[in-house]
This record gives sequence, C-alpha cells and structure tokens, in this order.
Amino acid sequence: MARDYTIGRGEVHFARFLPGTTKRTGFRYIGNTPEFSLTLESETLDHYNNDRGIREKDASITIEVARSGTISTDEINNENVSMFLFSQNGVETISAVGGGVTGFAIEDVIPGQSYPLGVDDSDPVGALSVAYPGTGGTAFAVKKGATVLTAGEDYVWDVRQAMLKIIDGGDILKGDDLTVDYTELAYSYEQVRSGSEPVAGALKFITYNPIGPQRTFIMPYVSISPNGDWNLKGDEWQTLPLSFEVLRLNDLEAVYVNGSPFTAP
Repeated sequence: MARDYTIGRGEVHFARFLPGTTKRTGFRYIGNTPEFSLTLESETLDHYNNDRGIREKDASITIEVARSGTISTDEINNENVSMFLFSQNGVETISAVGGGVTGFAIEDVIPGQSYPLGVDDSDPVGALSVAYPGTGGTAFAVKKGATVLTAGEDYVWDVRQAMLKIIDGGDILKGDDLTVDYTELAYSYEQVRSGSEPVAGALKFITYNPIGPQRTFIMPYVSISPNGDWNLKGDEWQTLPLSFEVLRLNDLEAVYVNGSPFTAP
C-alpha cells in the first residue's frame, strides 16, 4: 500500500493583474517563503424532520464557502514590499533630469535639526542626489539673507540623504529663514507608494516536496493583503507577512490542483 506522507516545500509565483482589469501579467517568483498555507471554511444549512420521535437531520447543504491563505516571505524586494503596502502601481522608476536650483527656501529653522532639499507640499521626497563641493560637486551655497554661511561651522551636509543639518552654536539661530543654491544631479531610483486596496492577480504554488506527491496549485484570482508586522529593526531576518483571499473569476473554479506529468530524463 502506497503511503503519501508528505513534507511540504515549494515555490510561490504571483501574476499581478493590469490596473483595472483581470488580465494578468507574467508570473513572478516571489522568493523564499518559509510559510504558505491554504484555508477553507464552509457554512451549511441543515434541515431536520420534526414529525415523529426525536428530531433528526435529513438534509444538509453547503450555502457558503470561503477560501483564504497566508504567505510569509523573507525576500524583502520591492515587488513584495508593494504587495504588503497595497501598491496598485507596483514598483515605479523615478527619474530626475537634474539642474540648478537657486534660492530654495527653508523657513523657521531649528538648530540641531535636519532639512531635506527640494521638498514641497506636492513632493515629500525632494532631491536625493545633490552636487556638493568636496564630493565632485559644483556651486553650493547656504545663505541667511545675503550672508553665505560656512560648512562645518553653521551646517553639515548629509550626502546620503541630501539633507542639511543645522549646527547648534553656529550663526544660524532658531527661527531664521535660509535659502540654498544647489545643483541636483541626474539620477533614477525605484519607489513604492502605498495604496488602500488589496493587490489582485493569479497565484501559483509549485511543490518541490522531498517526500510526497508533487502538485501545482493554481488560483486564477486572489487578492493579497498585509497580515501583521514588518519588523524593520531587530536581530532576526525580516519577513513580510501576507494573506490572500481566493475568489472566483468568471466561470473558472477558485482552485485547481494538478499532478505533474513531467518525468525527469
């Protein structure tokens, strides 16, 4: 008698739907997944015969079924982060053409605090790469009125974050207004913007069990949501906890579980 004892291993692949459609893109391997589970819950409506003797159940029909699951991945790439953050646009590439900026205003400064350049009401990110003297840069000047302030005495420059830190004890006082002349370099970077709706697409789980039969699970329509804490700081490997709801797409079934016809050569 064959025994199908199984130790579960496998890869999770996800194909995001194009915005506003149920047309999927190609499947993307989301990376290592320490956990993947599928849960089914059902509700029945029972009928009982009450005419004679004890009341006995003589019919039961299923009136509701819900399919869901959880995923935990320790592959902290931007595509996975976008699913965790409800990002409908996924990973976007932001490009800056660069150029000179004259008189960028920083108002009501407080010594000891840092101020990014290029930030305004419509742009919370600002300039991320600025030419600065001493790092191969060009003209850079911090001014209070017409007075040009001194680097290392009145302020310091955070090259990585493109932020100006005001030195406590210099010529910059609390409440002063500053202007900065700088040159933004040309650059590009990836960005994920959070959203408010689950990310929809198709899900495929391909088993690579060391023991047990091999199967492929296909779910043509799932919606993925965050499912807990993303611990950004700590002494353990970071993981992204996700949950998904399995839905019906048109006349397709919710879940297909296929055996593998493949035979290794």
